[in-house]
Amino acid sequence: MELRPDPKVTYLSTSHDPLIVLLSILVAVVASFVSLDVAERLRGAAGRNWWLWLSAAGVTLGGGIWSMHFIAMLAYGAPVHFTYDTFLTLLSLLLAIASTMVGYFVAAYRRGDAPPHRGGGLASGINGLRLLLAGGITGAGVAGMHYTGMAALVVQARIEYDPVLVSASVVVAVVAATAAFWLSLKLDRAWHKAAAALVMGAAITGMHYTGMAAVRLVSAMRNYPSAFEEGTPATLMAGSLAVVTMLILAIGFISAIGDRRMDRQSQRAAVHHARSESRFEAIVTSMTDIILLLDRGGRIIYVSPALGRILGLAPDEVVGRPFTQLAPPESRNRVAGLLSACLEHGSEPQAANELPMRNAAGDRCFMDMTIRNLLDDPHLNALVVKLHDVTDKKRIAEELLAAKERAEAASRAKSTFLANVSHELRTPLNSIIGFSDLLLAQPNGPIQESYVDFARDINVSGKQLLTVINSILEYSRAESGSLELDSILVEPMAEAEACRRLHQEQIQAKALQVVVEPFQGRCLLLADRSKLRQILIHLISNAVKFTPEGGRIRIAGEVDSGGCCILSVQDSGIGMSDDEIAQALQPFHQAQGGLSRSFEGTGLGLPLTRALISLHQGELSIESARGVGTLVQVRFPRDRVKFVELSQGGAAAS
Repeated sequence: MELRPDPKVTYLSTSHDPLIVLLSILVAVVASFVSLDVAERLRGAAGRNWWLWLSAAGVTLGGGIWSMHFIAMLAYGAPVHFTYDTFLTLLSLLLAIASTMVGYFVAAYRRGDAPPHRGGGLASGINGLRLLLAGGITGAGVAGMHYTGMAALVVQARIEYDPVLVSASVVVAVVAATAAFWLSLKLDRAWHKAAAALVMGAAITGMHYTGMAAVRLVSAMRNYPSAFEEGTPATLMAGSLAVVTMLILAIGFISAIGDRRMDRQSQRAAVHHARSESRFEAIVTSMTDIILLLDRGGRIIYVSPALGRILGLAPDEVVGRPFTQLAPPESRNRVAGLLSACLEHGSEPQAANELPMRNAAGDRCFMDMTIRNLLDDPHLNALVVKLHDVTDKKRIAEELLAAKERAEAASRAKSTFLANVSHELRTPLNSIIGFSDLLLAQPNGPIQESYVDFARDINVSGKQLLTVINSILEYSRAESGSLELDSILVEPMAEAEACRRLHQEQIQAKALQVVVEPFQGRCLLLADRSKLRQILIHLISNAVKFTPEGGRIRIAGEVDSGGCCILSVQDSGIGMSDDEIAQALQPFHQAQGGLSRSFEGTGLGLPLTRALISLHQGELSIESARGVGTLVQVRFPRDRVKFVELSQGGAAAS
């Protein structure tokens, strides 16, 4: 094979079959169109799909160039027989595919991005240098494929080339390929793609037939039997061309199906995205909390409508500003620290309670703030801040605290007042009781009987008043928390019997039947003796007071299954309803206070009893019914029951 024709020899005449030439041109144009259509998929592809579409585009155009070349060779007529070298034929196919893939790669690649970057399609835009490079590589590949294919030709003649036409064929290929890539940048309309395919097809066929015009066949006298035996016959080449052409059509068919499928997927994705956006907007709009999205630098990129409702700020006033500027100066360091911690600790949320802020009017408000790091979330890629307005909650809490403090102060003042008044009353009252005792003792001799009665009335009334004053003083001390226990071991039933004897006169006067049921054995209780007596006196006094003549009173003690000591006082008196029980437990109230004052008293007995039993960590319970009677129980906890000796079963515990 030589590159310079010899004018002294005789050249063989050659021709082309017009129909097959047209077929070759059609194959080149169709392959170019399919290849450009496949390459267009690079726009929406990424990762492995990007490489698959790039390979498909290269195989389509490279295979089309190769098919067009050998179809055109079938149209080539010469008075000699020829076959093809198998290795060089396959090499020409690989050269065509590789050069077109590189050309597409240069056209689709964007500086600064990895090749499989989403959006890296032919329409993303390339500069002039890259356009020339892509066209030059593809055009050179077309020329290289052609002359490699010609080198694969095994013919009974010598092949020579016209160097001018050879150069022209390369120029045609490069210029036309560059023009095709330039047109491919404008694939926003269907005719742009068709025009680019025609130009690319012209590049392929123009280069081929210009190159064939440069061919000179010189007749040779010797034969080449070994070459013809080892070469690929034209019939097999025709079959190979059919396979490659079918492959190109198959890729085009798959591309069309993929295009429709991608369109449907894109439409579904667009609908889903629109619905998601609508749902998101509806949710965010209806939220009472403020939602903000921040970039990695802490600048605001989105705010929810609640920002305007709560802080009175418009989105354009805050978007693009650092989030810390929303906080007043005294809170900015705290907010900046939370942002830094959120970036440092990843998914762990950061929170701040009652963060001071100011609204558009400059009024102070308080927010509970939560920050979550969702920078790694592909759908958000942001720091999510939630601000919950707790201004009203904090104001109400402060008002409640102030009201509580005022109530406690009033209660302390009341207790102090009662204690002072009681103290001031006890001093003269003790003198009155003392003088009445002196008159009753008649130290200077007998006095008139009427004076004795007067002295006795003064003495009794004074002692009753002293009892009332002592109860008021004791209750005020209990209410203020100034009472203290002086606990010792006592026998509760012995104390109950002593308190019963104090009421013996009233019991006999009303002919009451009093039954005392002691423990089944011996029980010791860790309690304050004086306060235990006060408890029992109040309970027995109430039972005697509210039980009619001839009634029955039961005083009992027991240890329950939990080891607690229970003292009970039960009567067959007038009884109380549930509402009256609740009223009786209020200080200075009596169950019959709203109807009559048939029974004397201050209304402090049960409230004081409950306060005293609470000092012992115990409980008071009342069961009663109108016309049936009342059962009052005081329960002392197990840790105050220090020794129990049961009379039955011989068991003992301490």
